[in-house]
Amino acid sequence: MHKCFIPTIFFLLANFSIVKFENQNINFINLLKDIPITIVAPASGINKNELTTLKTIASFQLNIPNGCFDQSRSVFHSNSDEVRFKYLKDALFDKTNHVVWTLRGGYGAAKLIPALQKLTIPEQEKFFIGYSDITALHIFFTQAWDWKTIHGSGIVEILKSDKKRANFTKIAEIISGKVKHAIVDQIFPINAAAQSIDIVDGKLTGGNITVLQTGIGTTWEVKTEGKILFLEDTQIKAYQLDRTLLHFKQAGLLKNVKAILFGHCGTDNKDIITTLNQFASALPIPVFKTNRFGHGSTNDPIIYNTISQIVLVYDGSFKLIMKV
Repeated sequence: MHKCFIPTIFFLLANFSIVKFENQNINFINLLKDIPITIVAPASGINKNELTTLKTIASFQLNIPNGCFDQSRSVFHSNSDEVRFKYLKDALFDKTNHVVWTLRGGYGAAKLIPALQKLTIPEQEKFFIGYSDITALHIFFTQAWDWKTIHGSGIVEILKSDKKRANFTKIAEIISGKVKHAIVDQIFPINAAAQSIDIVDGKLTGGNITVLQTGIGTTWEVKTEGKILFLEDTQIKAYQLDRTLLHFKQAGLLKNVKAILFGHCGTDNKDIITTLNQFASALPIPVFKTNRFGHGSTNDPIIYNTISQIVLVYDGSFKLIMKV
């Protein structure tokens, strides 16, 4: 270990209180304390301080493979493509766990898809969790393997004070079987088609806008026909959002889509909202907006590939109901 790094770790650990962590996350811990969770890092890594802190938490069963992380082997990623794939494959085929939780997003998950395409489908379907760059893997697992995966916070975000605790509790409720349906509320119609309906039925697909765009024309291009398409992004400007949505439309991704649901889109500033409203107004399909999922402080889980409905509620807003 580098001598300059030791004081930093000790400082972090000294300021990380297990008691405080357990008090803040008691619901999450109680739901998952007996469920083994394998952590994978198929995209970017995290700093050693955060990794060390995660390993000190014994309140729930995190299996964090020691050899999984070596950012010296890659400029952008948690490790080399070969090592990242090995640990992802091991987790997916391990019969002793049923939860595979990604560390974080970042960049690099799509590089693993060619190797994944050579595998046989595992006998045991897993709860696979992550978002942002992990979108590429969600698309592969749901389209090639017909899995139901969870768009939700990376496990390292449980250390972040600006992330709502409900983000993790709601995932835990799904994993533990405590709920039969997962719900996202505070969804609002932003075009005439959405304002004139009471319900939309369909399975969900989508994820990060930028990652979905990189998949256009590839073997893992998102299949949207007959689906509810949910979209989110971070650090995106209004003109970039407009350009990408135009690409989706011209590439045929919006043909026969049942509805579009936008989550956080960058800062959701005035220009972003204007862009979304203009985009939605030109479409004959229902388009909705919420701040309940994506890169904000609230990131409610969304379940891919399961029976779902967007339903009108009494106050004129809508809620998304997903079968677990």
